[in-house]
Amino acid sequence: MAIKAICGLMIESNLVEGRQEIGDGKNLTYGQSITDACIGWNETEKLILETNNILEKK
Repeated sequence: MAIKAICGLMIESNLVEGRQEIGDGKNLTYGQSITDACIGWNETEKLILETNNILEKK
């Protein structure tokens, strides 16, 4: 019997998609990464819900 489950999920996600240069730190966009480019919250939510829907059908 196979067990179908996800034990973990890693998503590079933040409130605002993309990334920004830190510069002098005075004009940073709240919720946007200063390291790796990330997907935004709307796409993250959609991805999680779609994954859940697929797993519920299994």
